[in-house]
Amino acid sequence: MRLLQQTMAKKNLILMVILGVATVTAIAQPRLKVLEGLNIDFGRVDRGKVAARHLTLKNIGDHKLIVGNIEASCGCTGTLLSKKELKPGDTTSLFITFNSSGFIGPVHKTLTVHTNSTDAPRTVIDLSATVVEDLSFSPAWFHFKDAEAGRKSTSVVKLKNESTKVLKITGFRTQLPNFTLKYAHKALAPGSTIVLTAEFTPKDATPVLSDGVYITTSSSIQPELYIPIYRTVKKRK
Repeated sequence: MRLLQQTMAKKNLILMVILGVATVTAIAQPRLKVLEGLNIDFGRVDRGKVAARHLTLKNIGDHKLIVGNIEASCGCTGTLLSKKELKPGDTTSLFITFNSSGFIGPVHKTLTVHTNSTDAPRTVIDLSATVVEDLSFSPAWFHFKDAEAGRKSTSVVKLKNESTKVLKITGFRTQLPNFTLKYAHKALAPGSTIVLTAEFTPKDATPVLSDGVYITTSSSIQPELYIPIYRTVKKRK
């Protein structure tokens, strides 16, 4: 009986040691935490501007954390990490930039941080922003598709003030001969629209060609707008 008790005691001791080692192993591991959270909103960003944020990465585990590659889902996003190896409790700064050029409206991108974290080797950070512009126009070009040599043609584009400020058109310039732009010389209230009427009198028949007109404005964000001009000129009937 005593021998059986001793055997059981040894088995229990071995089991306790195994459980203890397993517990230590489970606790002793590197773990990543992004202190600002995994959803980062840049807010409203003026189109063409670069927005930036600093994030803090922390090792909340018991072993050294090593940060590997940081993958961005878009070339518009840049990253810079201050250090890659973190002792337990250490932090590092992750600098993120977002270039809003080429975007308009809501934008959603991601960053994937690769680490030796045993519970989450891939940490995905969601990035969002709302890219805004002071002035928008529709359609996206002036199109003279049925122009005839020697005869005036017109094309219309509507320009809208998307900002909260009163804006004004201050002029225009183009290298296209015999082109002029007509519009109301008045202040453009927030949310209001103005009609831009382009007039073009080509001299000669030409195939499909493109040009453009630069419109100067009082906007500090968009002091100049570029609107393409497409034209096909045929001989006059």
